[in-house]
This record gives sequence, structure tokens and C-alpha cells, in this order.
Amino acid sequence: MRLSVLTNGHSFLQKVQIKIITKIIGQTPSPILVLSYKKKFFGKHYTPWLQNSLRKTNHWTIGEVELMGVYISKSNGCEYCTADHIAVAKNALDESVIRAVLTDIDTAPIDVKMKAVLKFLNKLCVSPNEVSKRDIMALKNEGLDRDAIEEAIHVCGIFSVMNRLADAFDFEMSTDLEKVGEFLFKKGYGGGCLRG
Repeated sequence: MRLSVLTNGHSFLQKVQIKIITKIIGQTPSPILVLSYKKKFFGKHYTPWLQNSLRKTNHWTIGEVELMGVYISKSNGCEYCTADHIAVAKNALDESVIRAVLTDIDTAPIDVKMKAVLKFLNKLCVSPNEVSKRDIMALKNEGLDRDAIEEAIHVCGIFSVMNRLADAFDFEMSTDLEKVGEFLFKKGYGGGCLRG
């Protein structure tokens, strides 16, 4: 259910910023609208976690983080975030690799560490009550240390929250995914909560 406050419930300064973003990329992505509406309640707290988890990792490239986001969104059944983040990931990875991961992770042309973490994140999304120490040990056996695993779990948390918001608020699919993907790839996520 798309709430009208997400398109007209922003402050004057936010409305100006929304017009600027819309002029640059054709529309303002729905996550920005949600994060900016009554931002003191949610957006101002979520946005730093978003930026830190998706753009300030020590163990994962931006392409790998975005691939995680695509895979998590697909696991959660979120068409909006899957499509948007395929567009972002294509700025760092070949689209055929992304599609191969979504089709069959076992035959996808990615390294074993990435396969292991994606399978773990899928389990964390689909059946979190079944995650155990064995899963963490399997990741460590593939060469992932505690920090790399924690970073991947943060990515999973970020996307799982946004996937639910996208589905609950019926986010409007981007009209120009390529432009949105390039914008998010270059600018990151720190501006997701507009000032004002």
C-alpha cells in the first residue's frame, strides 16, 4: 500500500532536494522518500548504518557488497531491491556474473569465499533459526575471518530491513534503473536521509 505521505509529507527543504534528485535521475528513489519522512524516527539512525555497511567495508569490494544485496533481496522475494541493486552491481561486475549467481550459485563464476558467504546469507534470510556455529565455522574454513563475516551479516541486516519496507510500502520501480544504479554506485548511500 503506497502511502501518500511518502510523496507529499516532507519538509520544504526536503521537497527542494527531491526535485533536484528527480531532475538528475528522473525520479527520487522510494527509499530516500521513506528514510526522509519523519527522519528522526528512523532515517537518521538507519542511514549511517546503511552507508557504513554498504560503502565502508574492509573485507568486501563495492561489487561484492552489491552482489550480496542482490542475492539477499532475491532470497527475501523483494523485486524492487533485486532490480535496483542489479543496476548498482552492474557498475562493478559483469551482468552475466550477477545473473549466473541468481540462476545457480553452485555453477556461478565467483570464488568459493563469495559462494560460501552468499549461501550463508541465504540461510540467514530464509531459515535464521537454523543458523549455527557450524555455519560460521564453514565460513572460517573458507578463509573468512570474524570481521568479514560480521560485515556480511550487516549487509544482510540492511537489505532485509529495506526489503520489508519496499514490499510494505509498495516502492515504485525505478523508471531508469541504469541511471539510478550509476547514481547510487557513485554517490553511495550516505545521502539517503534528506536534510530538512
